Amino acid sequence: MINAINVTKKFDDFTALDNVNLSVQTGSIFGLVGSNGAGKSTLMRVMSGVYSADGGTVTIDGEDITNRPGVRRNLIYVPDDLYFLPGSSMDRMAKLCESTRARFDRELYASLAEQFEADRKKPIHAMSKGMKRQAALILALASRPDILLIDETFDGLDVIKRHHMREIMVDAVAERGLTVIMATHSMHEVDDMCDAIAMLHKGHINVQSDIQEVTAALVKVQIAFPQAFDEDAVRFDGANIVSFRCDGTVATVVYENDRDLVEHELKAKHPVLMNLLPLSLEEVFIYKCQ
Repeated sequence: MINAINVTKKFDDFTALDNVNLSVQTGSIFGLVGSNGAGKSTLMRVMSGVYSADGGTVTIDGEDITNRPGVRRNLIYVPDDLYFLPGSSMDRMAKLCESTRARFDRELYASLAEQFEADRKKPIHAMSKGMKRQAALILALASRPDILLIDETFDGLDVIKRHHMREIMVDAVAERGLTVIMATHSMHEVDDMCDAIAMLHKGHINVQSDIQEVTAALVKVQIAFPQAFDEDAVRFDGANIVSFRCDGTVATVVYENDRDLVEHELKAKHPVLMNLLPLSLEEVFIYKCQ
């Protein structure tokens, strides 16, 4: 398990992370989502040891990564801003990985490069953005890490290669207990892959839960009465309304309450129309982080 405990990171007078707490189970895929500037990349860099926290700790299986850097030996971080040796090809980078990463698997590297039809001899600087991202992911997966941190996971990959890379990661999680933490703007990727999610906003974690619990935390209702009405008409004792939009006699309301409670209380108001609607992860993020 990897934990961030009361992690704070500042840059001069700007607080990028403010007492952030995060827990990621071993052998899971964890999604870290947030708006631009929310602190996702900063948190990934602190968790990988690239940055030192100004407060708090990051632990892997209970061991502080700052006091015992060796704890990070099987952790690999793939940043958004990729770096490769000047003039290097994939094969040259693979040779470097083989000398610095104890678990680097040459056969797996060759197999992944073949599956993705990657040109192992081509200078990486001449590759497209998507091909560079693909090269970085192949090298990372061939290193057989225990923990893989990826910032903007599939940025630039086409639909087919994105799907195949996703399958390879899911298989590694299932077969050998790989733990993946992915920071992304894509709610579709999170919904499609992740076991759990955290929503980061202005340096704070607003939500951390498994996917089903996140979407169940809010209730969206379309409701109508015979006459025009305002928010008071759909309010009840204990109601926590996070959004109310009304067009004449029909309104869409989002509650942060138990679904059964909302349904019971609204039925008692005898509406002429009431539908409970599903919420997407994107909607949850908007309502939780606005």
